[in-house]
Amino acid sequence: MTNQERKDLCQLLASLFSPPDLEMVRQIHLGTLYSYFQRYMRSWGGEIDLLKGFIIEGEGEGDPGILLNDLEEAYERLFSGLGSEGISLVESSYKLWTQDSHCPLPFASEKGLLMGDSALHLSEVYRQCGLEVAEEFKGCPDHIVMELEFLSYLYQWATDIEVKKFIEDHLDWIPFLEEEFERFCAHPFYRSLSRVLSLFLNEERKRLEIKENG
Repeated sequence: MTNQERKDLCQLLASLFSPPDLEMVRQIHLGTLYSYFQRYMRSWGGEIDLLKGFIIEGEGEGDPGILLNDLEEAYERLFSGLGSEGISLVESSYKLWTQDSHCPLPFASEKGLLMGDSALHLSEVYRQCGLEVAEEFKGCPDHIVMELEFLSYLYQWATDIEVKKFIEDHLDWIPFLEEEFERFCAHPFYRSLSRVLSLFLNEERKRLEIKENG
């Protein structure tokens, strides 16, 4: 993959982790998403079956409206709850609120909270890069959509060392997200989406490690 391809892939993944819309459904119906990911899946050594969530089967096969409604309901069920009622797409939720052992706050060493260390760090990084956080992500700048959009930005403007550092520091929680998708029996579309993201990141870790040591 070229950096342009990596940039485009991250932008697409960010859009697919956003609330579903008609354009997303149109791409599924046309088979565009399946074909797009299929060519990369082969080079990553992944099983093509992991993409089955991007194939339309059953009731929604001939009607985009049915599929859109299905995905909207799945998105609401999976990502709109709090705590044990849903899946968080925010990095802070999966890590200790702070690594500062001297923090006096009683919840400092708890998980499941927003605006932890990762969020504060990313807010500062965005500021230094001259990037503005969209209003909907002001309270969670470490949301998966923001992180993938920033990774896309890094592929265009940063070095491989900086890309590697970002993936290590801020995308190390994706395996926990995958586990949550399994636990909540997520819609096949979102399970395939999480697997594609995980495979891509694993390939990038290997590539960047080889490049750093080579």
